[in-house]
Amino acid sequence: MASFDSPLGSKKMSGQPMREFTVPDESGFVQESVNPAFRRQQGLSEESFQRMPKSEEELVAIEKEMREARKAKATGKEKLNDGAKRRLEMLLNMTKTTHSVDLDGNTYMMRTISSKEMREAYMAISEFDLTVQASLEARRQFLARSLIQVAGVDFEQFIGTDSLDAKLEFVDALDEALLNRLYSEYLEMSTKAKNKYAIKSEEEVKEVIEDLKK
Repeated sequence: MASFDSPLGSKKMSGQPMREFTVPDESGFVQESVNPAFRRQQGLSEESFQRMPKSEEELVAIEKEMREARKAKATGKEKLNDGAKRRLEMLLNMTKTTHSVDLDGNTYMMRTISSKEMREAYMAISEFDLTVQASLEARRQFLARSLIQVAGVDFEQFIGTDSLDAKLEFVDALDEALLNRLYSEYLEMSTKAKNKYAIKSEEEVKEVIEDLKK
């Protein structure tokens, strides 16, 4: 409790315990030390206090996560949790169709692309609607997203990055005849994938209709 004396009288004052700060040399952040009595008054256990952020970087990261969480909740676009992501990846791996082709001793492998990749590709292609370049851009966009191996090496490792722009540049640098062959193989793979999930008989049609009625 603080107090003072003067010729006019004396007085004692009560107040909150002072917070103490310790600044390590060249540490880049301030380590905070709080009086135990103050922690008890604020309802903080020792464990809770230890979990509190101790640096400016931690505070910035937490604030960013909170902003993103509030934004996602407000827009209804909350991110998938880790468990949901793993289940989705497992499902995608089970449904993806892959295709390999050997050309001049080099093996190229491609896979079917996701609906998101397809949408992004069509958005890029739409810039060339009603022009002769539209079909060439379609070949470019689909192959850049579909190729997963070149000469038996993972595509990202082969070109040194997983950047889509770099993949597009790689496709642009390929010989025209090779591009035509790879694109033909891609279209063949896509047709097989469509047929794989297509309704093939009248009985299947009836089953789908019955499922829709449920």
